[in-house]
Amino acid sequence: MALSHNSGRRGVYTAAATACAATGITLLALAALAHPAQPPPTPPAAARTHHTPTPPTADRGLPVLGPSQPVRITAPAVGLDAAIDTVDTAEDGTIALPDQGDHAGWYSGSVTPGQRGNALLVGHLDTTRGPAAFYPLGALRKGDRITVHRRDTSITHFTVTALNIYDKNNFPSQSVYAPTTQPLLTLITCADWDTTTRTYTANLVVTATPAARVRRR
Repeated sequence: MALSHNSGRRGVYTAAATACAATGITLLALAALAHPAQPPPTPPAAARTHHTPTPPTADRGLPVLGPSQPVRITAPAVGLDAAIDTVDTAEDGTIALPDQGDHAGWYSGSVTPGQRGNALLVGHLDTTRGPAAFYPLGALRKGDRITVHRRDTSITHFTVTALNIYDKNNFPSQSVYAPTTQPLLTLITCADWDTTTRTYTANLVVTATPAARVRRR
């Protein structure tokens, strides 16, 4: 589904004071957050492992890091700057969202950003108090830079390659969560506010591949 943007480099989904909310990307309502978010389906088994296929020779020159928990994500082009918490799965098997609306969540069943594989980060779009951590995602463009700071002080850079919106009834979990032979960053938040049902009916998925630089602070 094509994205429609507001003027300027702002987040596109401006259902102010409504919430992409709950405790998990399904989710149970959280007191500080309003309406339930539309979660993507439960990750397939392949997404809940740190094992990735052996990379082909053509992929082996890419910048690759070892495991280290991500602690912060930034995207200067859209003003994204958020701490990252570690999240697991909710009781129903879906990816849990961070408790704090202004934090992103790294799904601990996936690789850490910069490792070879598909690193999954989730976040709220907004809360009853206003825009949340992943509110700016819809304003990203292909080619924009995303930076992830890791606990071991390493910094890994990604370049946005795709933005897609998937309806709740047609979420391609197998492809979104699929393991990869190279580092990949996948960001997921809510999309498409329905004024009748007062809930989000879709998910925005941003994918990004490694940029040239990987460095330590």
